[in-house]
Amino acid sequence: MAKLISSIFLFFYILYGFSQTVQDVRNEAVKFAADNDLKNASISFYAIDLTTNQVIAGLSPDMSLVPASTTKLITTASALEILGENTRFSTQILYTGTIDTLCKVLNGNIIIKGGGDPCLGADRYSRHYGDFIKNWALKIKALGIDSINGRVIGDASCFTYQTTPSTWIWGDLGNYYGASPSGLSIYDNMCKVEFESGRKNGDSTFITCVVPFIPDLNIDNQVKSLDTKKDESYFYGGPFQVNRMVRGGIPLNKKGYDVKSSIPDPAMLAAFELDMEMRMMGLKLKDTYTTRRVLETENNDETHLLTKTYSPKLSDIVNQTNTYSINLYAEHLVNQIGLKIYKSGDPESGTTAITNFWKEKGLDVDGFYINDGSGLSRFNAITAKHLVSILKYMKTSENYDEFYNSLPIAGKTGTIRSIGKNTFAENNLRAKSGYMTRARSYAGYVTTKSKRELAFALIVNNYNCTPYVMKQKMESLMIKLSIIND
Repeated sequence: MAKLISSIFLFFYILYGFSQTVQDVRNEAVKFAADNDLKNASISFYAIDLTTNQVIAGLSPDMSLVPASTTKLITTASALEILGENTRFSTQILYTGTIDTLCKVLNGNIIIKGGGDPCLGADRYSRHYGDFIKNWALKIKALGIDSINGRVIGDASCFTYQTTPSTWIWGDLGNYYGASPSGLSIYDNMCKVEFESGRKNGDSTFITCVVPFIPDLNIDNQVKSLDTKKDESYFYGGPFQVNRMVRGGIPLNKKGYDVKSSIPDPAMLAAFELDMEMRMMGLKLKDTYTTRRVLETENNDETHLLTKTYSPKLSDIVNQTNTYSINLYAEHLVNQIGLKIYKSGDPESGTTAITNFWKEKGLDVDGFYINDGSGLSRFNAITAKHLVSILKYMKTSENYDEFYNSLPIAGKTGTIRSIGKNTFAENNLRAKSGYMTRARSYAGYVTTKSKRELAFALIVNNYNCTPYVMKQKMESLMIKLSIIND
């Protein structure tokens, strides 16, 4: 009987935890900072009651630290406020020149005019876009032509061509999470490289397929077969570079083992795919596909619109960005903000516009340094108070519901689905997580046991324990916030 009572007590302790007072949480924060694993670390923590503005707890709330992916909170909040939740981005199919109806010839070019849509062709939006390349080709064929005295041109000029944030590190650029935005992005600017590994540790591996096929891509494969259970390989190569290298290791005895890499030139790939689709339909093209960047020419020819393909609404893109921490989408949003405010789609214009926007809204921007939209840059530095101030502002915004619903739910969805399981935080805490080497962060909202609505942010840099252990320590503090009962 005693064992049964003990088990029941343990169950309810795990599920609900003991109630905490505000003072208890403050004491926990002090203990957190005194942890030996954090003796060399920098910590910024801040939590407030959104109704009363009471400061629940804080540790160096004004200390600027590397926030990692919690930067996306700033980006997505800014996008909703500046661009609007219903905004859609379009990709246009145009043609130049004239049509000789007698000879069924277009004396001109087909242009894929990108509008900075981050999602075009993405697997997660396959139902939204359908077979868009085929649909484009059918629209062109419907002109009543059977040949083109020209070529397909991919035009990504709505953004600048140097869209990669200058502070990203070389080791990230070739990998899927380091894919650069483009005015004409396609397939999340990502390809899957399939490997076959050997039976023994150190055996060579072989690349068997690249999906989608990328013309002229040359990969120097230095990946080895390793006694591991996870992908430990990394691609190296920047934007527009078709010669790439991949190093590291993958698990033993694998066939068709997918590793994701960034696409060197998304606009070129889009032009290639439309070119191939048209040729398969029997259309003849005189010249080889290319891009406006390669041609280095201004498009001053009169154009005729054939069709437009629209992205999902911005609110849906924001949801995906925050739920799954998609770097590419965040970078696109920064460039779109720069394009709207300063007529220049580049990271510098976008981050300047974002900083000025929040300054105008009353944010103290001392110590507020953002160099990208995703948080991949180690040059970013913001404080817990900055994040909480933006969260507080969004609580009063007409875009709050879209913003709040975009945040992962503790124990349930997205990047915090493993946080707070079987505790009161589950379902009651929504937050964006951030992680890179020696940096972890969480920021969002929590409804406490006593129905208080809190906004909080917790950033830790340069801890000495493993990332997993650091996650557990931070999780414990967030759970303590959720069980405040006074």
